[in-house]
Amino acid sequence: MNFTEEVLSLNGEPFYNFVEQQYIGDGFAFVQLDSEELIPLKKTAGIFLNDGRFILKKGLVYKVEKFLKILRTLNQEYLTSLDHHSSNNSSDLIVPEYLLKKFPFIQTLIVYSKLIADCKYDLTFLNIILNNIIRNLITEETGFRYETIVRQFATSLYILGGRIAYEFVRLNIPALLPSVQIIQAYIVLLNNHLTEGLFNDGGILKYFNMNQSTLGFVAEDATPVVPKVTYGTKSNTFIRFSLPLDSNGLPIKNSYSTDSFTRLEEWYSDIKQATLLNAYLIQPLSSSLNISPYIFAAYGTDNKFESSDVISRWYKIYQECKAKGICILGFSTDCDSRYFHSMRSSLGFFANFTYDGHPDLLSVDLPSSWCWFLMQQKQLYMCFQDAIHICTKLRNRLLSETTHLLLGEQLINMEPLLYTINNYSKLDHSLVVSDLNPKDRQNYNSAAKISSDNILTLLENIPNSLGINIYLQVCGSNKYKNK
Repeated sequence: MNFTEEVLSLNGEPFYNFVEQQYIGDGFAFVQLDSEELIPLKKTAGIFLNDGRFILKKGLVYKVEKFLKILRTLNQEYLTSLDHHSSNNSSDLIVPEYLLKKFPFIQTLIVYSKLIADCKYDLTFLNIILNNIIRNLITEETGFRYETIVRQFATSLYILGGRIAYEFVRLNIPALLPSVQIIQAYIVLLNNHLTEGLFNDGGILKYFNMNQSTLGFVAEDATPVVPKVTYGTKSNTFIRFSLPLDSNGLPIKNSYSTDSFTRLEEWYSDIKQATLLNAYLIQPLSSSLNISPYIFAAYGTDNKFESSDVISRWYKIYQECKAKGICILGFSTDCDSRYFHSMRSSLGFFANFTYDGHPDLLSVDLPSSWCWFLMQQKQLYMCFQDAIHICTKLRNRLLSETTHLLLGEQLINMEPLLYTINNYSKLDHSLVVSDLNPKDRQNYNSAAKISSDNILTLLENIPNSLGINIYLQVCGSNKYKNK
């Protein structure tokens, strides 16, 4: 193989080694040699002067020097790349500088990845979220996939924040959250759905076992709903007709199931649609854990029932839970006149109703000096109105335009609170005018704000505020404020 063929056959590291071996420092030193064999090469590379001297062509010298400079640059880059690969795995990526300038978050991610190992926080969920987003962004939208934990997070956001908040987050962070339709289908597939009128005793037992609790407190309340009949595919029944009650005060489930269109028309004509949704929650009690309540029943009602239905229903719930090893200590509800009568009767207030001889009666240790407190010392369970309702009702009575409250000679009204807003810094009282007259009369937060300790302290320095001060102390006492 001749010299030219040998040079052209080389590439990479062998080529640079060959150049290093053959390069002798001065590439044109050979023209100084006195040899007839070099005359043709000298004529090509330079010019012979009349006095016999030989001069190289400047352009040729420039090209050779430029070629050598390029070789040195390439060689340096090659050596740098060798050092890089020797200190890193072959799978490492090199991020171009223009990408870092265009997308600064890439550099942040690189720094973040280096801190993961030493971070004191658990970043498992964050890693899954980021990986899920990036994986979805490099695929078609129809091919988006979501990890199970991402679906669970999205479901929680949808339930707690509502549809509007969910859509707002989803539109502003692409590829993070699945569509609303996917979330709704995911919720339907879960096994925690309610059947109208069914009291889920099995769900109660499972929830209490999971939280290692055997004591519970039941709350019952109704909320207005828009009358609208729908079809339940799982139960094959028509929902939102007012369910009838059985002898135990419990709704008769599946009362409106039919394949006859004529029968459905009769129901629409003869049966009232539910205007209220009655819901039941049970709160597991624990001295060490803060356990959330569990909703175990719900049904539509037209608010037509008697206090005897309430007492029978509570006793039936007590018995069913007792059979599963769960002791119900009491019931809490709104102070509707029928509920109020049921609570008074159950506790023996001006009533002869008792559970005499029941083996599970509780002993109530009343102070001997409480001769004015009318309550039987043997009770099957306790009853009292929901503390939140008490607090909001006291606030609403204060807002009444037809009721005038007096404490001795002190008139109880909102004037001292308005004086506080107008004459003290908001940093001191945290109130706004809407807190004194909220449109939503069930707004508990405004009731808690006007009865806070800061407000009570400020009222001590305001004339003619003794009455409102004492009244708000009652509203804001711990037994009402601790939800």
